[in-house]
Amino acid sequence: MISSALSSVVDELNQFIRLKFQLSDERVILSNLMNLDGSVAVKEVNKIIVSVVNIQEEKIAYSKSKLGPSIGEKLPVHLNIFILVGASFDSKLNKEALKFLSAAISFFQHKKVFTPVDTPSLDSSIDKVIFEIVNLDYKDLSSVFGTLGAKYMPSVMYKMRMVTIEEDGMDYTAGAITERGLSPEHKPVFRPNKVKR
Repeated sequence: MISSALSSVVDELNQFIRLKFQLSDERVILSNLMNLDGSVAVKEVNKIIVSVVNIQEEKIAYSKSKLGPSIGEKLPVHLNIFILVGASFDSKLNKEALKFLSAAISFFQHKKVFTPVDTPSLDSSIDKVIFEIVNLDYKDLSSVFGTLGAKYMPSVMYKMRMVTIEEDGMDYTAGAITERGLSPEHKPVFRPNKVKR
């Protein structure tokens, strides 16, 4: 679900950048800034990198709908995805970095809401996703890049609101407990549920 939403948005942003600057190659990449081993994830320069930096559950959605689930009911999980849109350009091309970052901001200014109707590649099970800028002061910005282990680059953070996960996982039935553990005839049972799409 998260992957589908982000991939669709990145594809549209790529198309917007290509048309705006009359380019043939892709300039927007969905990637981490750094690999787990500490190396730079994206080797190419002159790219806009979209990275997931945090995922949070949206609690307000529950309070608006109902106080809690009925017995046996599984409420969907509403998520806010925090993404960093950074311009990774050669140091001599800082002006270009700002130009491309401005274009990305312009894209999200004109299209803040994505739905399956206006974004055909978006998963039909997603109702909508909404983008809004998250303002970071110098301390917060420093903390973000420090946590990611990356060098600063011109960037802007967005909150992608209300990605809903409503896929059933596994039903778990606990076995009977005896003094020495589970009785052999009452082992735990895992049954896959049908996945909602």
